[in-house]
Amino acid sequence: MRTIYLDCTRTFQTHVHTGIERMVSGLLHAAPQLAEQFQVRCQPLVFRTATGFEPLTPQMVTDRFRPRDPHAPARVSWKQKLRRQVDRVGLMEVARSTRNVFDATAETVLAPVRGCFPPRVEFQPGDLMVLLDVNVRSHYWPDLHRARRAGAEICQCVCDLIPLSHPEAVDGGVVRDFTRWWRNVTAVCGSYICISQATWREVQSHLPPGSEGVRGTSFRLGVGLDKMSGQVAPRAELQAAFQQPPTRPVYLTVGMMSPRKNHALALDALERLWPDPDGPALVIVGKFGWRCEEVARRIRQHPELNRRLFWFESVTDDELDYCYRHATATLSTSFAEGFNLPIVESLSRGTPMIATDIPTHREVGGRFATYFPVHDAAALAAVLRDPELARARQQVRPAREFAWPDWTGSTHEFLQRLGELSRGVAAASPEVRPLARAA
Repeated sequence: MRTIYLDCTRTFQTHVHTGIERMVSGLLHAAPQLAEQFQVRCQPLVFRTATGFEPLTPQMVTDRFRPRDPHAPARVSWKQKLRRQVDRVGLMEVARSTRNVFDATAETVLAPVRGCFPPRVEFQPGDLMVLLDVNVRSHYWPDLHRARRAGAEICQCVCDLIPLSHPEAVDGGVVRDFTRWWRNVTAVCGSYICISQATWREVQSHLPPGSEGVRGTSFRLGVGLDKMSGQVAPRAELQAAFQQPPTRPVYLTVGMMSPRKNHALALDALERLWPDPDGPALVIVGKFGWRCEEVARRIRQHPELNRRLFWFESVTDDELDYCYRHATATLSTSFAEGFNLPIVESLSRGTPMIATDIPTHREVGGRFATYFPVHDAAALAAVLRDPELARARQQVRPAREFAWPDWTGSTHEFLQRLGELSRGVAAASPEVRPLARAA
């Protein structure tokens, strides 16, 4: 029986709670149960510098992605605080370079040791290794080349190529690390599975010369907050943010704070409306990321903070579900995305979506979202002032008619697409479109 190996090294070894982690968690939980339908075996892997690739047991996966401590949301971890201070004093590039030197030294010392012991995973002809996340600091490339020589195929799952397509939106060190990572990816991978057709088109535009035979496809990410416990009510201050007067809309934005998420645009638009006492409120859900000190300072010092402007850096999935269900609409001001899970998370709960007019958003949101031009605060303010009029003008379909696969359905599509790639069906997946519930 053919084995599909699912490498999740970076996600497994870090404790972030972003869209990539949601994808990795959803696929790792569902793939082993669905594997028999496709006559394959699915095995999660993690790479360790000293021992190479190691299989993960179902219990290890469950323990890593179990629901978070319900008392954790009010706390920001010491790692987040340290990262914030490093970013604030302008030493992020130094910290990144130091980490790279440390990783390279560890690889130099431990790689010979790794070669002295038998590998813990024996790749066979016909096996497929799928690299699920972006691991710019990994040194598993020699191991992957050995897997290829053993007859295994290597496939990279691509969520986005933003450091290549929008280098101005990330740090220079990230661009360098990502560029080096992408060079290694294109040298070892024979196929790509992307989280949107727009991302696959982006991949094609960044493949090196001689890549004409490379195969690629896309699948839809699932909708569902897999870490919901359903046992703890949202904290009081979060509930209070949505308990506004009936005439006051409450808009929600979800995503880690970074330049491409463009939180400043949301503030610019809302400030055009806040002179009106009944002007809308804005709830920001997303941790402090990078190069966001200016907008973070603007939020912390804003006169509307905790009145009509709220910022929650850490929430549980239960609290995020509460936010979606109680918001007037969800707002995305991002100018670069690979998929943008909040679109389907919001629409699947019947909550309208307002998003920038970029190809990925059009692909994922389709006729169910309201769009406004990128970087245009005046246009966004007009939509937020009268969202019903904007929806009517754009002939937006009601969110209640929206349907999207859950993570089981997404994983089924993922495995189906992988099978098509292995059979040589290049870029054969249909254009991804939202589904409408039957009337």
